[in-house]
Amino acid sequence: MSRPYAPALALLLLAACAGASIAGIYEGAVPAASGGGERHVRVTLDPDGAATMTTAFSGRPSRSLVKGTWVRDGDRVAVNLDNGRTQLVFDYSGDRLVARDWDRSQWGDQGPGVLTRR
Repeated sequence: MSRPYAPALALLLLAACAGASIAGIYEGAVPAASGGGERHVRVTLDPDGAATMTTAFSGRPSRSLVKGTWVRDGDRVAVNLDNGRTQLVFDYSGDRLVARDWDRSQWGDQGPGVLTRR
C-alpha cells in the first residue's frame, strides 16, 4: 500500500532535525557598559523553541534570568524575550552565535557579543 504523504512527512522531519541542531547552551562575556568588569551571558536554546537568557556582572552576586522563545531562519536566530518586548538577533556560525541586532539601551554598542556553544 502506497503512502502519498510519506515524502512530505520525511521532509518535515528533516527540517525539524535541522532546526533543532543548533539547540544548546551558548556562553560569552563582554566588557560591562559601566566600565568595570565583564558581563557574562548565557543563552539556552531548547529543541522545543523555548529560550532562556541569564546575565551576570563580574563581582556582583545577582543574576538576571529571562525566558522566551527562539526561531531560526537560515543562519539567523531570533531570540524573543519578555513576552516579545525584547528581541536579540544572532547569526549562527558553526558553534557560535554572533550578535547582529539588539536593544542598545540594554546592551550598549557592543551588544551581547559572540556566544560559543558550551
